[in-house]
Amino acid sequence: MKLPHEFYQLPYRFDVPKLIEEISQFTEDDWVTHHEGFQGNSAIPLISVNGEFNNDFKGPMKPTAALEKSPYIKQILASFGEVLSRSRLMRLAPGAQVPLHSDINYHWYKRVRVHIPITTTEQVQFYCHDKQVHMGAGECWIFDSWKYHKVENNSDQYRVHLVIDLAGSSAFWRTIFNHSRAIVAPQTPPLACSSIDYQPEAQPEIITEQYNASIIMPVAEVEYLTNELLAEVKHNPQNPAAEIDAFNLLIAEFVADWRMLWLQFECQQQGWPQYHALREHTMKKAMQQVPSLQLTHSGSAVKAFEQLVIVACINIELSQTRQSPPHQTTQAKPRPTPQSQPQPSVMEPSATATPQQEIAAPPTRNSPCPCGSGKRYKACHGKMS
Repeated sequence: MKLPHEFYQLPYRFDVPKLIEEISQFTEDDWVTHHEGFQGNSAIPLISVNGEFNNDFKGPMKPTAALEKSPYIKQILASFGEVLSRSRLMRLAPGAQVPLHSDINYHWYKRVRVHIPITTTEQVQFYCHDKQVHMGAGECWIFDSWKYHKVENNSDQYRVHLVIDLAGSSAFWRTIFNHSRAIVAPQTPPLACSSIDYQPEAQPEIITEQYNASIIMPVAEVEYLTNELLAEVKHNPQNPAAEIDAFNLLIAEFVADWRMLWLQFECQQQGWPQYHALREHTMKKAMQQVPSLQLTHSGSAVKAFEQLVIVACINIELSQTRQSPPHQTTQAKPRPTPQSQPQPSVMEPSATATPQQEIAAPPTRNSPCPCGSGKRYKACHGKMS
């Protein structure tokens, strides 16, 4: 998420010995290597799609078995009082690094990553744009993930952070901007923090995201996201004026044509091929017409357009997981009508119906495409040129 400053320390402190005790229960087999193969990077999912050990972003988020075995970590998650998304323990091996990158996909555009260091040393440094900090054990931090950032572990010890993805309520952002510490200079005054201690008898409930992607992205969101990208492209003085104009026209045409499809089909299946053809055509034009456009501190504008809008605007794999509202178990008593008029029929709920249908896991990229083409999802509506 874009933030006014690169780093913010939040006014909380956590019990490091208790956190170390809880993560010590996990064996080497519990740590999953990074999905992009970053050397020395591994994680244990705590909240994930359907509570499974995956790296997915879309679908109902649920606690994993690892979180259920970690009562203090669960209390920490609940203490924020927020709707939580992907959360995990993230480990960085001695001498390893998180390579320089920016988080330009849809998931992170309106979510921050809350970092709570558990094991670390002064030799672990976090870089974001032109700032760097050491996040101390038991502290609480967020940062501007839209800008280029990296982490270096120049020590001989493992670094482990508890990392929580969330969008944040108004109360959360009041805390950030009114009570947190923005790192704007090397010598920033220390922050007064509240201690979040372990409560042995507490049984907290956590709230997790259930709807984090649209089957077909609404026009208003497509327009908002593309306008955000266009504004940043215009703000970068190094971008060629001709390419900015071409990007402006490309976006205007994409939004107009998306609106026409939405007015015809909304999320109905018969519109999926047209939506897919439009985004594929638009992406090809972007790569041909505006290849050199750059965001201010985040890299390629075309790559951001692909990850933030084009990839995210169709999620038809979720059509198999979305259920209609459950049947009501009671019916309103009909108003009496004259005997000469026919009574309206009332659909009774099935005797075997349950209040909440079981939600199936979304298909993988190798599963058959939900459109019925017979192709794998990654080769059909999940394919990006």
